[in-house]
Amino acid sequence: MYPTLLTLGALDVSSYAVFVGLGIALAATVRRREVARLGYDRTPGHALIGFAALFGGLFGSKLGMALFVPPAELARLGYAALAFDFTGKTVVGGIAGGYLGVELAKRLVGVRHSTGDAFAVALPLAQGVGRIGCFLHGCCIGVETNGPLGVVIGGTSRHPTQLYEAALDLGLAVWIWSIREKPRPAGHLFKLALLGYATIRFALEPLRGDKGWQIGPLTAVQIACALAIVGFGVALLRPTPTGVAPA
Repeated sequence: MYPTLLTLGALDVSSYAVFVGLGIALAATVRRREVARLGYDRTPGHALIGFAALFGGLFGSKLGMALFVPPAELARLGYAALAFDFTGKTVVGGIAGGYLGVELAKRLVGVRHSTGDAFAVALPLAQGVGRIGCFLHGCCIGVETNGPLGVVIGGTSRHPTQLYEAALDLGLAVWIWSIREKPRPAGHLFKLALLGYATIRFALEPLRGDKGWQIGPLTAVQIACALAIVGFGVALLRPTPTGVAPA
């Protein structure tokens, strides 16, 4: 793997930090464009929502590690989040934290309409680019395999689950971008993005090497994803008036 992307004098530039930062920057750019297209920026106080999504995602990504650690270490995760130590984090928790952060911010500033569609392309785009950083860093590794797609990590051939997810996430982002201007109920595009990611993660979980704790045949992450698939699937099927998101 290539945990150090390049060296500038005495400074080692982390591959993970570069690609995660690039993913966030691209997502912020796309979201800003979508906010303008949908007219959300004309709502007073809307600027707070982006910051709430970012900080909610950061805290959620750290606290979401509870799905992967023994109960005795849960207190340590809480202290680490409060200390802004985000060296270990999970996308599933980040999405949940960002979602809750946005909903709280909307209540505080009095935004009543759905704002999620501005994140619909940005979310899988950021995840896809960030997963490339995971691959170069050597984290989120897959289980051992002798198949042709195996990549040697730590002397063992493993599934490059980071690249699998990166390709699927970026494909999801491209698909949502291609359909984003078609008339549909406000918020449905964002629900499609969440449903798509939950399906991707549920399917890839058996190939990951960091499964965390399990309930029967399913990991905690798979259970969370299954609940998301059912919940957002039902929400998408529920009859609602068709139209673009209100300005």
